[in-house]
Amino acid sequence: MSLINKIKNYWNLHPAGENEVLSLQSDRLAFFDERDRQTKLLYPNLDNDYDFAKSNGKITLELGCGMGYNAQRIAQNGASLVVVDMAERAINLTKERFNLRNLNADFVVANCECLPFSSEVIEIVYSSGVIHHTSDTEQAAREIMRVLKSNGWASIMVYNRNSRWFWWNIVVVLGFLMFFINIVPKSLQRRIIKFNIAWKDFILDDHERLSFDNVLRAGTDFGGLRNPVSRVYTRRSVKRLFSEMVDFSYITQFNQYKAMIMEPSFVVRLIRELLSKIDRKWGWFLIMHARKK
Repeated sequence: MSLINKIKNYWNLHPAGENEVLSLQSDRLAFFDERDRQTKLLYPNLDNDYDFAKSNGKITLELGCGMGYNAQRIAQNGASLVVVDMAERAINLTKERFNLRNLNADFVVANCECLPFSSEVIEIVYSSGVIHHTSDTEQAAREIMRVLKSNGWASIMVYNRNSRWFWWNIVVVLGFLMFFINIVPKSLQRRIIKFNIAWKDFILDDHERLSFDNVLRAGTDFGGLRNPVSRVYTRRSVKRLFSEMVDFSYITQFNQYKAMIMEPSFVVRLIRELLSKIDRKWGWFLIMHARKK
């Protein structure tokens, strides 16, 4: 199977955010409302960080829609919206969300590395956590720049190499855990994963060797090693990706805590506030805003 098909199949099985609300499948409005509540708790500044209001009256493209939280906000801000995702499952979920809320958009199942649009037809592109999971991120960036009109804007989120989550949680903690699990005998491996069944994803096949790529894939969301592609970037490398863009600005964010808590305790609120302040400087999500020349 080609890498493109592996990626497509993976995201058809793992629409971003769906696992957290599977228990509400029978009530579709509650299904989407609960996921929105979780998203707002996890990322309280998300709407402002992406500047969705800027899309008002603009021909706007969203690349990668997941369950449609961002797409809904863009549409509600008055954009003429086109939503693209290579995973038909994500497109269907977002269509359903729009039908429930009487919103309008055009939906296209397509690969962001080969967009089915003419050059210079889009005024704003939004993409959150998509191009770092593509088979060719450089090509995806070229396509974004190709379809953007001159003076058009792009707001793109990628994983941030210069973040507390990357260096501590992935490189140090997860790197050590994967190293340890993969050097012990298989009998001990089976005992170890009883502590956390998710750790089974950290065990490599007999022919594989532990690598940075494996650790990074295991340290990113939605299924550990089953995620075909994950990459990390810095502000400098993002700027190189989008070489036709100017007026760069960046925001970082990432809060990792339980979104289900309706009335968080003082300690939980304190942790949230602390993480929010740290992640404003060293967050795992790096959001780029830039204008095409």
